[in-house]
Amino acid sequence: MKKLLLASTLLLTSCGSQQNFVQDSARSAPPAIEMASADMGAMQKQASPAPAPSNQANENPTAQSFLAYRYNYGFQLPAKSVAATSKSHADICIKAGPSKCQVLSSSTSAQNEDYVSARLSIRAEPSWLETFTAQMQSSVEDAKGKMTGSSVSAEDLTRQILDTNARLKAQTTLRDRLQGLLATRNAELKDLLALERELARVQGQIESATTTLNVLRKRVSMSVVDINYQSQSVAVSQSALAPIGRALKGFVGEFAYGLSNVIGFFAGILPWLIFVIIPGIWISMKLWRRRKKAPAPARVTKQKSSKKYGIHD
Repeated sequence: MKKLLLASTLLLTSCGSQQNFVQDSARSAPPAIEMASADMGAMQKQASPAPAPSNQANENPTAQSFLAYRYNYGFQLPAKSVAATSKSHADICIKAGPSKCQVLSSSTSAQNEDYVSARLSIRAEPSWLETFTAQMQSSVEDAKGKMTGSSVSAEDLTRQILDTNARLKAQTTLRDRLQGLLATRNAELKDLLALERELARVQGQIESATTTLNVLRKRVSMSVVDINYQSQSVAVSQSALAPIGRALKGFVGEFAYGLSNVIGFFAGILPWLIFVIIPGIWISMKLWRRRKKAPAPARVTKQKSSKKYGIHD
């Protein structure tokens, strides 16, 4: 058991940069690992070197720079040449092989024979990309087309790659030490089982870090290129007919606004028309006609009575 304690102490001391990782894993580890992790903090204070001065750390800041570049190109071509040019560029990439170029996506859309557009996205090796760019521009010129725009952007992946690489090295060292402890077989069964669980967990983190590092390095070693193709008639129509389009859009908007006001007005007045105004007008006309047809009986009766009794005014 003393040999296991000594080996665990040496193991955890060699992984000084992973203090937090070991302290978390020690909660479920056997007593030998717990005792070694308790002494690790004091040993790190004595063994950890002093930080390097800032001027030394920044002597060559680009020595370990990892940049992922992304290029964008736009071309205008005759409508009949858009699809063929896009396909020829994709064929050049496929012919170069996956180590030089990979097609990520390719699409073509056409509303009619005069309105055609295409899009091609590839991932290419930088040195091969220079040759491909020259071929691409030459083929566009041969098709009576022209470049309308180009841009380049870069994402700095230096910190992610260095951090992932350091973590991977530390975990690989820890895995090797754990495998050495399991090979001794001088511990109790529960300690061996705990070491096997810890080894399995470390191995899983190693595989995850390895995959992440490979993806990051792939982004650095090969640049992404997005290419947009557009028929010239589309561009001309968009520039020449833009004022008409804005005017039509304004007309439709104003007409819709006015129509909505009319609909709102009728929606508000319709209940009054049905239940108040129309019945009121109908009743008023009914009473007016009845009153017009009725005679004046009081005055006629008075004249007859005066004649009967010989009364004269």
